[in-house]
Amino acid sequence: MKLWKCVFALALCLLLTACAPAAETPEDPARTEAPVTAADPADVPPSLAEDEEPTILTCRIVDGAEDGNLLLAELGDGLYGGTGVYRLNGKDVAVTLDGEAAEPSALEDGMVVEVAFNGSVLESFPAQFGEVYQIAGYSIGSEKNPAGTCYDLCGLYLQVLDDLWEKDKGLNENISLAGLDLSNAPGELTESEKAALAWRFGEMHGVEVVQGTFQELKEQGYLTSEPLGDGAPEGAAFVHWEDGCLFSITPSEDHEGESYSLPTLFFNAAKWRSSLGAYGFYDCSAMWPQGGTWNGYQIGSEMIS
Repeated sequence: MKLWKCVFALALCLLLTACAPAAETPEDPARTEAPVTAADPADVPPSLAEDEEPTILTCRIVDGAEDGNLLLAELGDGLYGGTGVYRLNGKDVAVTLDGEAAEPSALEDGMVVEVAFNGSVLESFPAQFGEVYQIAGYSIGSEKNPAGTCYDLCGLYLQVLDDLWEKDKGLNENISLAGLDLSNAPGELTESEKAALAWRFGEMHGVEVVQGTFQELKEQGYLTSEPLGDGAPEGAAFVHWEDGCLFSITPSEDHEGESYSLPTLFFNAAKWRSSLGAYGFYDCSAMWPQGGTWNGYQIGSEMIS
């Protein structure tokens, strides 16, 4: 009888052991696999493959050579057909001048440069290069930047526009928009230079700049036209720009066709807010010595209305 009880107790223990849940085995930390996440392309620095050549883009430095924060206007066909505008911090980029190693401080506003980069461009405005390998600058008189070109013409016009901004400041006080008409500005600015100049002018004064002539801006709805009252000629109207001011640089008709031994630029510059609110520099002249850059300009007369 005792033997039967022992056998029964042993069988019951075996049955309970078989039915009990298996104890969890701690996971081996060495074998734990973290989730695999694809790298964000924005976090991967761009680079050239071994068999690739850098992309070379020819530009003109419109502004920023002094502090290394370059504003560049694309020349030639380029990536955007000669209309591109770029920002580039040139402080930490290898620089050459006429083929020789140079410091970034050797670069000048108005200089023609070739930017060697990996071909990647961030399509902001101004656009930004991906990885830049070198900036090759060319001084005036070199093959890439021959004498006779209007060296740093953008810089001259930025100075003129800034001086004009400071005159009769009530005309451009509290504006949110500035129009800029460079369509007939002397000196044959390229479309990219006009775009870069317009952007820099707006950046300097904290306004959005819209390029266009008076007529184009009027057709686009920027200007308000209010018919004059009784007694005024038929069709006469008071035209004004409520939240903007139009700046323009145009040829000086008094000097059309004149030529000198050194290039002399004649132009007018004006800003317009309404039919009764405008200010202008007239019969302006600037002489460019072929061995250097523009050295200021002279104003023939100033007019206000």
